Amino acid sequence: MTTRQERYRSLLEFAGTVTGGRIAPVWSRGRVAFHADGALQVVDCATGERQPMRTMPPSDVPLGRRLRSAFKIGRPPVFEAPEPGGRYFATEVGDDLALRWAIDDRLSPLTDDGAPDHRWEVKDARWSPDGLRLLARRVDTREMERFPVVHWLKPNEEVEFFPAGRVGGSVESTTLHIVHRISRRVVTVDSGPEPEQDLRPLGWSPDGREAYFIKTNRYKKPFTLMAVDPETGATRTVFEQEVSTWVSYWEKGMSCTLLPSGTGHIWLAERGEWAHLHLHDMEGAPIGQLTSGDFAVTRLAAVDEPGGWVYFEAHSDRERPYDTHVCRARLDGSGGFEQLTTEPGTHRAHFSPDASVFVDTHASMTRVPASDLRRADGTTVARLAAGDEGALSAWTAPEEFTVLADDGETMLHGHLYLPADFDPGRSYPVIESIYAGPNSAFVPTELDDANAVQSHALAQLGFAVVMVDGRGTPERSKPFHDWAYRNFADTVIPDHVAALRGLAATRPYLDLSRVGVYGRSYGGYYTARALLEAPDVYHVGVAVNGVYEMREGNGPGPIECVMGPLEGNLDGYDRLDLHAMVDRLRGRLLIVHGTSDVNVPFSASLQFTEALVRAGKPFDFLPVNEQPHHFTGEHGIYLGMAKARYFTEHLGVDAL
Repeated sequence: MTTRQERYRSLLEFAGTVTGGRIAPVWSRGRVAFHADGALQVVDCATGERQPMRTMPPSDVPLGRRLRSAFKIGRPPVFEAPEPGGRYFATEVGDDLALRWAIDDRLSPLTDDGAPDHRWEVKDARWSPDGLRLLARRVDTREMERFPVVHWLKPNEEVEFFPAGRVGGSVESTTLHIVHRISRRVVTVDSGPEPEQDLRPLGWSPDGREAYFIKTNRYKKPFTLMAVDPETGATRTVFEQEVSTWVSYWEKGMSCTLLPSGTGHIWLAERGEWAHLHLHDMEGAPIGQLTSGDFAVTRLAAVDEPGGWVYFEAHSDRERPYDTHVCRARLDGSGGFEQLTTEPGTHRAHFSPDASVFVDTHASMTRVPASDLRRADGTTVARLAAGDEGALSAWTAPEEFTVLADDGETMLHGHLYLPADFDPGRSYPVIESIYAGPNSAFVPTELDDANAVQSHALAQLGFAVVMVDGRGTPERSKPFHDWAYRNFADTVIPDHVAALRGLAATRPYLDLSRVGVYGRSYGGYYTARALLEAPDVYHVGVAVNGVYEMREGNGPGPIECVMGPLEGNLDGYDRLDLHAMVDRLRGRLLIVHGTSDVNVPFSASLQFTEALVRAGKPFDFLPVNEQPHHFTGEHGIYLGMAKARYFTEHLGVDAL
């Protein structure tokens, strides 16, 4: 391996050198405990006094064990559900529910009729206040198609089959049940006759007379808060949150928080141009809008009813609309809001159970992660942990830029990564790192973000690397996001072309005669689409784990909630199909796919390569054995090296 290869590989591993700063706090009787610098430490929340500990003190809030990763990459892991007193936990044993007793880890079954395609889940399960009843869901995949994952490296090849939710086909459906701990009696919740329901447990009333859940469907609209009688399963509708177009349902649609007193609930909803917090009583009547302004609330972090505050995270800095800050507002809706954090970048809040203090973990593109203990008003009690700033010696922060979208009016935000020895008198080929999916903003706000690390590493090889979020992506206004509604085919690439040309107009060192593009998942799709839709602009692409005909992806929720039902938007779905565009390919395209991907089946790339073969178009193909949607370990490094080799070979910089 050459020195240049070694340097590039070390840059790909940069995130691993950014150590410290992020902690997992445990609240214990006015103290916060955490591991930092290789030791267990405890800090007094009032004074900031620190002392080492040998064993973790008892938590104010019972903590369940991590059971498993989510089925799909990008979803949160699944933990046990603790009973309010911490005496036992709802857990999973095979496809059934069980109790795990805290005192001795003894297991007691709760259900016995689970099956792989009709399983019980502890995910989102909620105990009644007395710990005698559990609101839990059952997941039914019996009517879904199956797709194979072949384990080619076994002595004899093995095949696993996974549920495949295709656009217009059968999808996962859920039912809710009340499981009685002592008798093991199961009461089925009457959630209505609608097919293919998506039901999420939410909580209980303080007296245990009602449990609450959110109901939606495969198209993720509307979202209905419902109450259920735990003895009979009878339900009533509390409030129906209408959706005029669509929402990122995994962020906002299911975002309903019950007040601890049981007197109301708070929705995070896009009812106007911006996502804000709205308070209703438990009959559904509106009490008031808690936040307002030209910014988006992204998460409700805590509610302090006695103090009269709601705490939340938001993109509250209008000059930096992707930075995330911790804020608070009055529960009575008076007095506007207060931004409690100031440093640029991303702030994530972890509040104590009484919301009197919180841990603020923050980082930016120029600042390594750190965690501070703050009072509820935002004042600092103590720095709990700080990252190693020595990592910054290997880091060149990107230039933050704004540029106009294709409409000539909308401002887009992005990053431009340049070599550490950048010379404005030279000419640099350009590579765009793209995602562009309607479910997630892409431009990083933290320097150890994996996408930032890859862009930075490529830049050090002599490229100018661009990242930009165009219209149709979330975390800005609703009109900005709705640009993708019912058509995120030919609405996306024009903004990215406009961004490249806008940058080059004031930066003559950007050579738009040599432009590459790469991405994974949605980014794999848009990499291929960029080469097909704008071949005069994009010349070389590396598409990883892409789905090139959206009707064939696994999990139609992210597609159907944007595009609507297939039968009502056939033209829109047809325009998403890249198979019909392969005759336009003029550039060099490397297609990469992990053979164990369950988010986007391996067959998606095989079908696309078949279309290219039939069109007589040359391409390169790299299947990567046993890798899921995100490559890991040596396979991840290999992908990074292969990508660099492809771009250096075809964009005219010194070979790696």
